[in-house]
Amino acid sequence: MIEIESMETLEGKIEYLAKHYSKKNQIEKCKEELKELLVELDNAIEINGEIVLPENTWSEVADVNIMTAQLMIQHHRRDTVLGQMWYKLDRQLERIRSDREE
Repeated sequence: MIEIESMETLEGKIEYLAKHYSKKNQIEKCKEELKELLVELDNAIEINGEIVLPENTWSEVADVNIMTAQLMIQHHRRDTVLGQMWYKLDRQLERIRSDREE
């Protein structure tokens, strides 16, 4: 059981929720939150050449981050995801470097 003190951090709260809910439940909840974020992104507008996102976009980004963090915990894939993040960032930076050299 998670200690109540650990629920004073974001990580502790996310871990508590990941352990409280089933994997099946959290997959469905994650899909719901992703759909809500897509709606917000579809509502982006351009004003004077700048893209402006609806204010609620940031609440939906938070929901998606919370849900994906829970999935990583439930499926024991935090290190896998972090490794993929490093790989993908390095790959994209290398593409930019290559484009500059051409």
